[in-house]
Amino acid sequence: MSESSSEQGFSRRQFLKASGATSAVLGGAGVGLFGYAAGRDPNSYLGWQTYEGVNQYFNRSKWSVEEATYERVGPTSRPDARTENIFSRRGRLFRQYRERNPAKPEDLDDELLRAHYEKYPEDWELDVINMKEIMPKQRADDEEYGDRFYLSEAWSGAMMAVSPDRISEPPEVSDFPQAGRHGDPTEPLKMKSPELTAKLIKKIAHELGSTLVGIAKLNPDWVYLHPLRGRGFENVDEPLEVPKHWEYAIVVGTPMSWDPLYANPTYGTSMDAYARSRIVSARLAAFIKGLGYAARTHMPGNSYDLMVPPICVDAGIGEQGRHSVVITPELGCNFRPAIVTTNLPMKTDKPIDFGVQDFCKHCKICADNCPSGAITTGDKVDVRGYHRYLLNSSKCNNFWNSTLGSMGCRLCIAVCPYTRKANWLHRTALKVTTNDPTGLSGKVLTGLQESFYPGPDPQDYYIPSLGGQNATYREPPWWLKTEDFIDM
Repeated sequence: MSESSSEQGFSRRQFLKASGATSAVLGGAGVGLFGYAAGRDPNSYLGWQTYEGVNQYFNRSKWSVEEATYERVGPTSRPDARTENIFSRRGRLFRQYRERNPAKPEDLDDELLRAHYEKYPEDWELDVINMKEIMPKQRADDEEYGDRFYLSEAWSGAMMAVSPDRISEPPEVSDFPQAGRHGDPTEPLKMKSPELTAKLIKKIAHELGSTLVGIAKLNPDWVYLHPLRGRGFENVDEPLEVPKHWEYAIVVGTPMSWDPLYANPTYGTSMDAYARSRIVSARLAAFIKGLGYAARTHMPGNSYDLMVPPICVDAGIGEQGRHSVVITPELGCNFRPAIVTTNLPMKTDKPIDFGVQDFCKHCKICADNCPSGAITTGDKVDVRGYHRYLLNSSKCNNFWNSTLGSMGCRLCIAVCPYTRKANWLHRTALKVTTNDPTGLSGKVLTGLQESFYPGPDPQDYYIPSLGGQNATYREPPWWLKTEDFIDM
């Protein structure tokens, strides 16, 4: 290399070094920008695709018109549900047939029906055919061929369970179906194999709206020694003997809405996922009862007879983290589960180990961001014979009452490095850390998150009267900014 070239600028080696460094910076910036864009894409909102409008593909604004496409041609009137609603009308007619056997509309003593059939004689003919010919044949064929439709009937019954039943009887009564087909005592259907049954139950749970599903044998250690009130037990001070039919535990659940989650503690809520998980579990229990087996729901927020996180671990849903919340590969901690206990024989899932224990040992982001200090930065301790991290629930609950907006906190879920939407960047990071036996990649990613995605000072999360600023981990979504929609 000549002296003049050195004086005039970079050497070849210096140029390559500078180029490499510049490329690395630009590449990192590019990854960050692409990662940000991927995180904003509604397609990455795992478990919330339909709620984000992704499936609403038709551009209606292009086809909007000033007038509706139906025509008004004269004086209008409102329909009478007593006779113009076919189910109501035929119910009234059935009662007439039960009391007498009318041969023509004039024989009816129901004035509303008589007036309707005089005005619409064709309805009389069709309703009589349905009553005298179609329904008797349907009942006869149901006796002969109806068994092949057990699953469709159980599915239909499940969809009618729009909310969980109030439990007023002990499990030996409330968990079992009360009557079978045609009013006969229920006998469990003979399932072909535990493997096929597990496949069926998982498919039904997904169809009902569950994002993740897992099945485990119920460990009695996870059942409360004394039950909670409102669960059908006369004396909650008596130890609960675990019912024999609580053989299996099915885990179902959904995530909380992603954008409010990141704006905790004041804008987030657990109630969205709680409500959907309650409905999924109630419907799944109804489906299982439709097969003749026992089923009992254990649901958020306080309708449990057991501890949920270790059951999720047994069912292969995820691993329990430093903050005591279950971390899943797909949703991170953003998973609100419910449990259905049953005696329906199924093939169970195995627990998984994708590196969470080692990651949580070094990460501590949840503990550092916890305003109450409820999450330990120390090691695991022995709790009722199991070695795990211990959460100080009293400190945690105290902070719940030290914020405004939606009750609770959920900051530990929001800040967890695993709690990310299902975009390529998150999946790549998960794959790297899961397959790295050294644990070095996890430490690097934790450092990157702390550097590039810092949160407020934990004290700022408190209400102003307790020295805080009503801070949130991230900005709230546009549709939760009160000041933009309501005069204040």
